This record gives sequence, C-alpha cells and structure tokens, in this order.
Amino acid sequence: MTSFFYTFEELPIAIVSGIEAGLVNGQAEVHYDSRGNWKIGTITLEGFGQRVNGVRQWPQVACPDAIATIIGQRLENEWAGRVDDAISDQIERDREDAAEYRAEMRREHRMGL
Repeated sequence: MTSFFYTFEELPIAIVSGIEAGLVNGQAEVHYDSRGNWKIGTITLEGFGQRVNGVRQWPQVACPDAIATIIGQRLENEWAGRVDDAISDQIERDREDAAEYRAEMRREHRMGL
C-alpha cells in the first residue's frame, strides 16, 4: 500500500442532534491501494499558529489517541466520501506520474543514456 496525507478542515469531534461541535483541522495519513481500498494511519492536528518571518504558520502536532480514534471513525464513516474523492484524485496523480516516468525512461533509452 502507498500513502498520502489527507488534510481535513473543520472536522467535528462531536455531532449531537445534528449539531457539529469541536471542529478541528489536521492531517491523516491514508494508506491505499490502486483499487481504492484504504485505511487511516497517523493523525495530526493543527497546532497554535506562530509567526515565522511575518507569515502565520500552523504546525501539525501529535494527536492524542482518544481524539485520533474519534477522528478516524469520523473519516471512515461520515467523511468517507470525501476521503474516497481524495484517494481517487491521488490514484489519478499516481497514474500520471507513472506514465511520465515511463515516457522519460523511453526517451533516455532512445538517446542511449
């Protein structure tokens, strides 16, 4: 399986009577195969913003296990369609990169490199 980092914004930690609460931003490492099967790996959260050279940056910080479990469940259920779309996009980029690599190898072979 290969992987990429799926960035999520305003993912609710809790949904009570249809009301979303505890919105978080972060990233989840998503392991996937070429058929679109996937599973969630490491999850990080967006930390407190700091200014670096006048630009606000939001560092990723380790996610506590209890919160990571909630986020993983949310990504695998309510947000699964969003993750599926991101994986489809990533698989397409993978295919394009592979085609470009093969074309480059053929060019180099023809040129005797």
